[in-house]
Amino acid sequence: MDRMNEFEKNISKYWTGKLPKSWSFLDSIEDANNIPTEHKDQIHFLNEEGSELIRNLLIHSKMTGNIPLQPFKNYFKVVKRFSVTENCSNTIKKWLYNTGIPFSKYVLIDSDRSGSAVILTWKMVIKYWEGIFFSEDVMIFDSTFEWGLFYFHHDELYFGNQIIFDRKVEEEKMIQLNEFIKKTSKN
Repeated sequence: MDRMNEFEKNISKYWTGKLPKSWSFLDSIEDANNIPTEHKDQIHFLNEEGSELIRNLLIHSKMTGNIPLQPFKNYFKVVKRFSVTENCSNTIKKWLYNTGIPFSKYVLIDSDRSGSAVILTWKMVIKYWEGIFFSEDVMIFDSTFEWGLFYFHHDELYFGNQIIFDRKVEEEKMIQLNEFIKKTSKN
């Protein structure tokens, strides 16, 4: 948890502390339980309240305004596209690695097949990409909103960065959100 920023530490209050009792990006319950402990320590499913908080945060960020037709339009200057095909494992891992996001960076998945939002390291996104980018639209981002990765269920990935909007206004929103999280977690 020492690699997490303040927002990510606040979100830890919503961790379930266990793997879901349903299919997730880690596949079946049995498969999920058999992943290495080192991986389990980097993957945290959120409870219902935390999952709703992440979804609301994403909606208010304006990052998703043109999804799925034009991902990140009017939000990022640069949007790169990757087509997921059979036998692309090495290529997609390299493409994800080349985004420049550090392996140890904690990122958020808005919802996985279990219905929960997830906070995990970028390394785990690359490791379990096949389960994450499977059949449903998925958004991955971090608490800075300086980049976003959108999987469109027609096997298309979009990575956006270089924000177009006023950063100061968005920083103020994050401060307010952190205060909101602190207030609601005291109740």
